[in-house]
Amino acid sequence: MYCTRFGIGVLLAAVLVAGCSSSHDGRLEISGTVKLRGEAIKDGAIVMLEPLEEQGTAANATVTGGAFSIPKSSGLKPGKYLVRITAGDGKTAVNPVDENSPPGPGGSNIISKELVPADWNVNSKQEVTVAKDGSNKFDFSIP
Repeated sequence: MYCTRFGIGVLLAAVLVAGCSSSHDGRLEISGTVKLRGEAIKDGAIVMLEPLEEQGTAANATVTGGAFSIPKSSGLKPGKYLVRITAGDGKTAVNPVDENSPPGPGGSNIISKELVPADWNVNSKQEVTVAKDGSNKFDFSIP
């Protein structure tokens, strides 16, 4: 009788532990900093992490005070990721159809000039590896 109760207790404990496993599907918290030409990049810059090994997760984070953070709930699974960073100047008025014409109706459309060099943006080959064990803190310094 004691062995049966003990066995049921162990089984129940195993079920409870399994039920309490992470609800984040193996996702991990990611954080870091971004510097552009030695200074913290402007608020509103975006860090994009795109999977390179079919992990099934990708993430974007907005930079504030030179730092970014992606919580575990929307984090990344372990593996290699392509890094792209973008930051517009927020003030360059450009007509996307004809750059020699004033910006759109009323002259108030803003299409920002990109501040981040192409090799960290559209032509990026920058990579990071998200590790199952570790801090997964990435600090980027863009020349």
